[in-house]
Amino acid sequence: MYNVLVVDDEPFMLEGWRTMVDWEAHGFRLCWAVSDGREALEVMERVVPDLVFTDLQMPVMDGLELIRQMKQSQGLKDIKTVIVSGYSRFDAAQFAIRHQIEQYLLKPLIEEEIHELLDSLRLDLDQRNSMLASASESLSVVFARALQEENEEARTALLSHLGCVPEAPGRLIVLDGAGGKPGPAIEEVEAVLTGLPAGCGCMEEPSGSIGLLVWSRQQDALEEGLDSGVKRIVERLSGQWPSCAIYVSGETQGWRQLRQLYTQLQELRCMGLCKGRAGVFWHEHKHEQTHWRWEDAASRAEALLAAVERNNVTAIEQAAGALVEFIEGTHKPASSLTACLSYLQGGLLRAYHKAGGDPVNPPEWILPQNGLHVNVREQLSAACLQAAGQIEELNGKRPEGRLQEAVAYVTAHYREKLQLKELSELFRLNPVYLGQQFKRVTGYCFNDYMHLLRIKEAKKLLLRTDLKVSTIANELGYHSTEYFGSVFKSLTKVSPSAYKSNQKGDCL
Repeated sequence: MYNVLVVDDEPFMLEGWRTMVDWEAHGFRLCWAVSDGREALEVMERVVPDLVFTDLQMPVMDGLELIRQMKQSQGLKDIKTVIVSGYSRFDAAQFAIRHQIEQYLLKPLIEEEIHELLDSLRLDLDQRNSMLASASESLSVVFARALQEENEEARTALLSHLGCVPEAPGRLIVLDGAGGKPGPAIEEVEAVLTGLPAGCGCMEEPSGSIGLLVWSRQQDALEEGLDSGVKRIVERLSGQWPSCAIYVSGETQGWRQLRQLYTQLQELRCMGLCKGRAGVFWHEHKHEQTHWRWEDAASRAEALLAAVERNNVTAIEQAAGALVEFIEGTHKPASSLTACLSYLQGGLLRAYHKAGGDPVNPPEWILPQNGLHVNVREQLSAACLQAAGQIEELNGKRPEGRLQEAVAYVTAHYREKLQLKELSELFRLNPVYLGQQFKRVTGYCFNDYMHLLRIKEAKKLLLRTDLKVSTIANELGYHSTEYFGSVFKSLTKVSPSAYKSNQKGDCL
């Protein structure tokens, strides 16, 4: 999730930002809502947001002065910023272009447009973070210097490179290959960790493995924010690479005692319980005899189920091997195997039935209830490969793919005079089946879905253009203005002209 700061002096606007925008559905979290630029700068002195929406006309400090000071600050100049104003000011537009502001929006704001903008900004932020993270060699050098010298100058350089606050709590994580298998590439790790709320720097640490510096972006409840962020990162890494060993150090404050943290990881690597084995190993748990932890087994089983769903032969064999290797290292391998097979059985049968498999007669690849006894890895791989092939075959016989294409086609061509029969012929589907499944997928009958898309576009045209109602009706495929008006009123409870005159009806 990316953190958002909203700056606006109108109370009803602030309330609208809090209640009417579905932030989390688009990868954001509204963390701060303040009423002037000075308050905004005070927030940014404590923690740096990823995205700022700011009004222009505000007391104490207006939006232009806020942006000017942000652009002059080394730590704030790269924050994504969107200007929001009820006035079309030429000087403000020039200012936005000159300072590379992401967008200049006029009030009233339409909820759908805000969501579309958030989707676009999310992609930009993901790409920017990926580019920043790709400078792993530079971080490797800065980290190595801080590790070797361990003085205030080296620590400050590391803080600056990461862009975290001076007292942010952090942990080190190292990702090793296990069982003689190599670990993932840095680019793969960066891609998997994109979009998480915790700060994360990816590098090659001195031993040659991938190292992560993870810190909390939250100024309040720092420990909770760090613990939550580290756990989410570990879950993603172990789920994606179950055959790897993941070592997690203790906690530091502002990246002090860096050498001590790195020593903790080296000790974990050399311990008999951890050495050469896949799994997640925490510095705090190094003296615990945790030979069997269900979350470790479940993450490996989930990786195997995901490989079956993709019908990826190599991934299935690797995931099955990683699971069996983990089971063999537990105190009671037989009972561990039984528990894991039961879990896998449920996941495989759910996928089989979902694909249309016979719910009465069990498939040939069903796993034995009494477990596997010899050549466990080969038997498990063979059963999962057979299941993957049968599930893919069942899925290939279903028209789900064509149905999704039909829905996408309607979404792109709603202005045209589409009919359900023509659509069914275009995608080689029975019209009755298409009508039934169209409602199941979208939640609306075919005609209702067409009207919904058209009226959504009509609302934008009414608010943002001077087009006549008759012209809008014609552009959206309605045969008469009267019919368009009746459909519009049935969905919005007001006529098109009334909606246009009362612009706050569907706006922030």
